[in-house]
Amino acid sequence: MAAYGAAASLKNTILRILQSYRISLVPPSPEVLQPAYEAMVRLQKVVQKLDETSCSKIRTKVNALDDRIKEVVWEFEDVLESLYTDQILPQLESSGSDLLPFSVDLQSLRQSVDCFVERLAVMEAEYDVELLNMPEEEGQAVSSRIDFSGINSTMVGLSKEFERVRDHLLAKGEGEGEGESESQNGNGVNWLLVTGMAGVGKTTLAKKVFDDPMILRHFEFRAWVRVGRKCESNETLRCILAQLDPNTLDQMLTKRDDDDADLEKLVGLMKERLKDKKCLITLDDVWEWDTRVMDNLRIENVQILLTSRIGMVEFPILQLRFLNKNESLKLLSEKVFGEGGFPPHLDELGKKIAYKCEGLPLMIVTVAEFLSKEEKTISYWTEIVQKQHNSVFVDAYNQISEVLFPSYDYLPQYLKMFFLYLGAFLPYKNIDTNSVCNLFIAEGFIEPNMEQTSVDFFLDYMEKLDRYYHLVLFRLHNGSWFSSTIARVHSCWQHLCKKEASKIKFLHVLQSYDDVMRDQRRMCAHSHMLFAFKQVYDLINSDCASTARSFLCLGRYNQYPVPIHAMNFKLLRVLSAYKARFYLIPLEIFKLVCLRYLSLTCNQDLPVFISNLFHLQFLIINQHLCIRKRGVVSYMPEKLWNMKDLQYIEVTGRDLPTPNSDATLDKLSSLIYVSEKSCTREILKRIPNLKKLVIRVELEPYDDEDDSKSLYGLDYTLEELHNLEILTYNLVNPDMKYARILDLSMFPSSLTKLNLKGSGCPWEHITDIGLLLPNLTQLTLLRYACRGPEWDIESRCFLKLEILVIEDIDMVRWRAQQGSLPRLNLLSIRHCYKLQQLDWICDPSMVTTHNIELIECNPLAVASAKQLKPESLFKVRCHSSF
Repeated sequence: MAAYGAAASLKNTILRILQSYRISLVPPSPEVLQPAYEAMVRLQKVVQKLDETSCSKIRTKVNALDDRIKEVVWEFEDVLESLYTDQILPQLESSGSDLLPFSVDLQSLRQSVDCFVERLAVMEAEYDVELLNMPEEEGQAVSSRIDFSGINSTMVGLSKEFERVRDHLLAKGEGEGEGESESQNGNGVNWLLVTGMAGVGKTTLAKKVFDDPMILRHFEFRAWVRVGRKCESNETLRCILAQLDPNTLDQMLTKRDDDDADLEKLVGLMKERLKDKKCLITLDDVWEWDTRVMDNLRIENVQILLTSRIGMVEFPILQLRFLNKNESLKLLSEKVFGEGGFPPHLDELGKKIAYKCEGLPLMIVTVAEFLSKEEKTISYWTEIVQKQHNSVFVDAYNQISEVLFPSYDYLPQYLKMFFLYLGAFLPYKNIDTNSVCNLFIAEGFIEPNMEQTSVDFFLDYMEKLDRYYHLVLFRLHNGSWFSSTIARVHSCWQHLCKKEASKIKFLHVLQSYDDVMRDQRRMCAHSHMLFAFKQVYDLINSDCASTARSFLCLGRYNQYPVPIHAMNFKLLRVLSAYKARFYLIPLEIFKLVCLRYLSLTCNQDLPVFISNLFHLQFLIINQHLCIRKRGVVSYMPEKLWNMKDLQYIEVTGRDLPTPNSDATLDKLSSLIYVSEKSCTREILKRIPNLKKLVIRVELEPYDDEDDSKSLYGLDYTLEELHNLEILTYNLVNPDMKYARILDLSMFPSSLTKLNLKGSGCPWEHITDIGLLLPNLTQLTLLRYACRGPEWDIESRCFLKLEILVIEDIDMVRWRAQQGSLPRLNLLSIRHCYKLQQLDWICDPSMVTTHNIELIECNPLAVASAKQLKPESLFKVRCHSSF
């Protein structure tokens, strides 16, 4: 993993130097660095060979060599970027123009490059040898693989999942669905795959099904095989035969032939034994899909139940969920106190401890073991709840890490650094996927191709980690009030990630003022109070600041500044300090010429020095307090237009200035929280590839007479944005005295998502907007975005709209004429207390089901929605706190 990530980082560094619009290389060609770049391409291919090896191979020596290769790559990257920075900084300080190119002499690096490439070639050859000579994990004896007597089948919760598995096996055992079913996977074998995170209870569920009385009565034979990371096809079949025919038990326990002839003989014996018999075969803890086994088990009346922590087939039948709050509490109480449950004085504390286990049965049981050994007092349990790194949880994390670690160790190389990075974020909290995606791009971890954008790559990685490897929880919300985006790493995995990342020097999460931080590549802090200790930043300064690439402040928002200026970072790429307030932006930041990502909170206007950060891709500046002076507009420096690598700008309360030159920001795709003053034709035509625009409009104080004119700065401007896909228009603190009309020409036809807040438009104007946006798939109207008692949506309007959200609007009647909203999947109406009637005239021949949500709405609206015809086309869900 470490070598692959190091190679990706160095590749990205080399490309940035070679492709920089401000760098003039000496010699004037990529000939010096090109061999190093090509070596990184080869290195990634070499280390990826590990992914093709069996899970039964022991990787200890290969991982050790991988770590040594990583050190060599990092050492060269440090030399390269230090040379680059040392030459750029003096020129930057003496330069009188932001447009003059900087000269970087790489001639002195030529010998280092040659030496580096030679060292890598030797280590790659050694890597290939180690791959060929990886030892096999010792296989278990057949007797231990088929011994399931010690597996506990007592389960708390998951009763519906249990019944689903059992009923599926019984139904298939009766010959239901003789054709190809979804579980037959096109090969005629009836199998059911139960997947989920390690420790979620897959084996317990399988054992409960295996022992169920209905299963015992239905199947004449049962066989249980613990497969694990190493179990050959022949051995699996011997394990099964040993349980089907007691006469062959001794022979199966001792015979170890693995040739094809033996396989055919075993299959023949099995078919003969199972002729006209019903059999359930449970293959537990399967790591690799064994086609030979599954093909040879295509025997009539044989049902196969598999459990695996990996989604080995495209559509797993059942992904086991975590326990809910009540189930978690019940399991914890039973393990600590037996059937009696918690004593009253520990009940609330027990709920909090159960919550911290996040529904993972293995975690709950392990924590319960430690709790059972200690005094059950209020003071002790309070300490467990309140202390972030309590010994009970730390010891439990360490104990179950032995079970979890193989899931990480056998991940593909390209996913490992991605997963370790996610472990840096706060436990028990969702991760902001947009922010993390931006961080990954800035770190250089994502290598998109022509077919996928960086965002697509990020989402693809998250999907793989969730649905195939079950290492993260990732669900993007579909706009529904009843669902929410989930993007987080379970706390037990965060513990393992932090431990492993720190071990390989990839990333260290600060937990104490005396942490060991020698040579850590990335630093992260969850508690900003750590920086009250001078020892902390002195330690960082001496141990890793000179080579650190990232500094992440990810804790809760803190209004007191972090003394970043006291840490002599030199090669920093990512400075994420959004959650820490700055009174003034330290001037030292503008010497970080390698910086690609900058986020912080500060009310100070951006100085002109911001253009020194000419590699910057992401600029995010929040305001601590949004204080406005009458008639004063805060603009960013004009030199910002010279920062050609900018992809994302989020600057609350600050606007882009009008450029005096013909400068353009061709890479800028997101412009967030600017006012209408940034949306003139002269500015927007310089951002031709903008895809997302968030406009924040605040009415001028004290000028009530002019309020009606405040929105007209946008007239005839957004038409310049031919690639705009997402537009949010937010009028802060709207005053409903005036009807406001947004000029229709401000909405480019390329829009797919439109969010309006507080704009107070008449409903007929929204319909006109819909007629002009043929590609619109999502429309969100919030907080008096519209006004008037009735919205009548005309035929042929919003033909591609899939999601419509209406919230906090004084609408009384909503009507959709026939021929409108043909693709609408979700209509979500929230906090519309005056709404009384919904009329939706649908073509009965349509097959699209329309989901309607009514959240905190008038009961008359609920009754009206439930009367919509035909009933088969409408699914109504409601929620009310009354």
